[in-house]
Amino acid sequence: MKKSGAIAKMGIALVSLIPVLALTLAELSNAQPSDQSSVETGVAPPPEGRPPTGPLRRTDSRKWEITLAIDLPAFHKGDDVAEALIVPVSILDTWWQVDPRSFRARVSADMVPVPDALTSLTVSQGRRGDSRAEVSLPPVVEDRLRAEVSWVVESWSCQLDEDVAAALKWPTSWPDEVERWRHASPGLDPAGPNIQALKRQVMTVISNDTPPLYVAKEIIRTASRSLRSGNHQEGNPFGLRSRGIELWGVSQALSREVGSEADVACICVALLRSMGFPARPVIGLVDRKARPGAGSSTKELGMWGEVYLPKCGWIPFDPDRIRGGISAGSKLNQPWKGFGSDSDLNERVPISHELDIRTPSGSDAGRTASFATLCRLKAKLDQPGQGPTDILIQTMLVSRGRGRGGS
Repeated sequence: MKKSGAIAKMGIALVSLIPVLALTLAELSNAQPSDQSSVETGVAPPPEGRPPTGPLRRTDSRKWEITLAIDLPAFHKGDDVAEALIVPVSILDTWWQVDPRSFRARVSADMVPVPDALTSLTVSQGRRGDSRAEVSLPPVVEDRLRAEVSWVVESWSCQLDEDVAAALKWPTSWPDEVERWRHASPGLDPAGPNIQALKRQVMTVISNDTPPLYVAKEIIRTASRSLRSGNHQEGNPFGLRSRGIELWGVSQALSREVGSEADVACICVALLRSMGFPARPVIGLVDRKARPGAGSSTKELGMWGEVYLPKCGWIPFDPDRIRGGISAGSKLNQPWKGFGSDSDLNERVPISHELDIRTPSGSDAGRTASFATLCRLKAKLDQPGQGPTDILIQTMLVSRGRGRGGS
């Protein structure tokens, strides 16, 4: 008999809510730093987790409760395989903070809630900021599973005094904590030939005396205008459910001169890194135009970017707004919409900086190059014809009102 049938016969009617943190509250207060410490250690967070400094500051904040409903296809695995869903979630950041006590999860098999003893939720954060939620999956056989993971995030708006920021000089070295954001990572290769061609283009505009702030702005302008079309989006036959953010990838988008908004963000990040800046993508929920069947919320999965400047911190930017509103003649010493100052940044609901790229399979092969996914299976299952892109995600959002205000 299938295990979901056994579960149904047990009459399990309660939803499984199982928050399991790595340490108890008492242990959290005495924990020592480690490579994979718990969510709250009492240790000073790295710069990407601190409020901005100098000319950059946080303003009004809002709180949101976000839920990821994750559907997996029916699959078979042995009882000896410890399988789990991994959801990268940035917990402590410059422009947002997640309440680690707010994480909740529930799992069902063929619409039947799974009992507590068969699943759990663990939240952990690495010293590099690569935090994640891990939901263990029950040892069911050939059942369709759904996991719902929710948490509360507070996000801030930002304000940058560009006159002060323009006076900042190049650093002699970058902080260790941001060093990983200066090098190649999945989907982002600063040394790629197309990125190097854009780099040479930027070098014809700037000089050794150009302030880092203006160099960063010129890089983002050049990258955001590198595609003939920045609004490419593949249709999604699953309605509100998706496999993640569809993109072609930096190399292919630049070769085709066509890509999605996410491609434009990735090109900006790769070009910034190629010229020495720490830069990273942000995956989250952004406002889109209302569509039939979209429901009351118009927020959809999207991507924007951040560039790090010493004595400031992480400066957010929206490549799509810069592409649409900043011309080749716009002056670098003037504020740009979409860079640095954004009173509506608190309306974006960020999730993670971790870019997990998956190549499509089956009917999606050739339709789009890849997906930036929000979750993955921990173990690699031997399952012909099935793969990571068969995991479908639906995002749900509830506003929890205003937060604590500015920094």
